[in-house]
Amino acid sequence: MKIAAGSVVTIAYDICTEDGEIVESSEISGPVTFVQGKGAIIPGLDAKLVGMEEGEERTFTFPPEEAFGRLEDAPRKVVNRKEFPKDTELQKGVSFDAAIRGGHRIRLEVAEIAGDDVTVRMIHPLAGKTVDMNVTVHKVREATPAERESGKVIPTPPPPPAKSAA
Repeated sequence: MKIAAGSVVTIAYDICTEDGEIVESSEISGPVTFVQGKGAIIPGLDAKLVGMEEGEERTFTFPPEEAFGRLEDAPRKVVNRKEFPKDTELQKGVSFDAAIRGGHRIRLEVAEIAGDDVTVRMIHPLAGKTVDMNVTVHKVREATPAERESGKVIPTPPPPPAKSAA
């Protein structure tokens, strides 16, 4: 089966900087499974996977806007001043390293301060960089109606254990 919009896809991958340094790999975090075309992966990869099949491997190069975004386009979030350590001097342009879900790191850069509201830009470590991505397609299947509707993969429960003959 070929990858098409709405199919469930499992890939293994390596993300490398332009000089070949591997900065993220599914060998460490495990393969990724997602519903194709629902924005669960970097935008450029979503389009490039269409038509690939199980077992196929390719390497792609992505400019920042097709990968982890441009620095100036980093998403913003308003954070209450109390969420920062008490002795932190908050001023525009100051950056902090922060942990996010999945053990990943991002940089928070103060963009504005208005009373207790601190607006930060959330900058991915690879934002503003061109990256290469080596991808191997492990599995492709049709999405269930619920997966198509939600845009998320719904894990199937494991089969019940076999009863032993007594």
